[in-house]
Amino acid sequence: MIDYNAFHNYLVELVGLFQRTRSTKGMSQLAQKYHCTAITRDQFYQMKLDKLQPSQVTPQLSRVIRDTIGKSDAKAALRESIGALNEGILAGSRISQGSDRTVQITITQPAQQDISAPKQQTVHQSEQPKKPTLPNYRIGQVLYHKAADELFLVSRLLDNDRFAVNYCLMSPKYARQVVFDSEHQTFWLGNENIRPAKGSEIARYLGALTQSGFEWEADNTNGLFFVKGKKQERKPVEVFANDIPLHDYSNTGIHSLPVVSPSLFRFALGPLAPIDNGGDLMTPCYDTQMLNAVVRQVKTAFPDFDHIRELFQYEMPALCCSEDIKEYRVALVKDDNNGTCYWLARDRDVLRLLAWVAYII
Repeated sequence: MIDYNAFHNYLVELVGLFQRTRSTKGMSQLAQKYHCTAITRDQFYQMKLDKLQPSQVTPQLSRVIRDTIGKSDAKAALRESIGALNEGILAGSRISQGSDRTVQITITQPAQQDISAPKQQTVHQSEQPKKPTLPNYRIGQVLYHKAADELFLVSRLLDNDRFAVNYCLMSPKYARQVVFDSEHQTFWLGNENIRPAKGSEIARYLGALTQSGFEWEADNTNGLFFVKGKKQERKPVEVFANDIPLHDYSNTGIHSLPVVSPSLFRFALGPLAPIDNGGDLMTPCYDTQMLNAVVRQVKTAFPDFDHIRELFQYEMPALCCSEDIKEYRVALVKDDNNGTCYWLARDRDVLRLLAWVAYII
């Protein structure tokens, strides 16, 4: 009698151990702890348990996995032991399998001939039992695994009548429709659980490839598909790719200012021409400490700047940032002698944005 509850607890702890250590080491010891059948390393990855968290291992999933490993392909297990060339010995035999993966084979052989019976006539070659014809899979063909409810592509044809698959799409009952780029599964060509995918299954598989970010191309003539890999992530288009309108501000640019308390300004941008109406739209600054701090900043950054004649400030509304309107301070400083002006702000991007706004207007 299979104890599914013990096997479920075993899987939960095994998945948790793997997520902590990224290793399957110790799975046999865990099985002994719970007195249940151990899952093999290949089966652990085939069932995509390395992609799950312990909370995702449900009792239903554990039961499916336990039944799957308990019903592993008996014929494949036999062929591993006697070799593919001796498959003819299975003709007319009966293969059965226990719940713990034991394989029992009953081979029916002809009864011994009675010596008094007439000699058996020669059997013509055409009358002899024919060896089952193996499928002729091709690289790029989409296959469906009935037992696991998975779709995958044939990636390589191996010796001894085996083939490898990759880009596996798990059953939608147990995972999101995400294709995993893996190539650790191999199967016998005679595996009765595997068949060519149908049209609707191929459509679902190709859709999952696209949703998972894989680029692929189709050979429509032969019904084959080839995955070229993950799509290259496109870099976002920068709104200010050229920094500021260079043909207008090529002689000015944005300059860094030294940090001088209590000034909050860190960058300066020179306008195209002196500004004479700052007082019409901005508020003069009468804070002596602020004036002295800005003087030190500007004269350090621009040694030819003589003396500040005017320092104006205004609070610019910060649009679309939150449910409350906030303000952002911008200042204008002007040289007392030659009329040179600079816009001041705390952030470089604000000056860059204002330059583009002025350019558009």
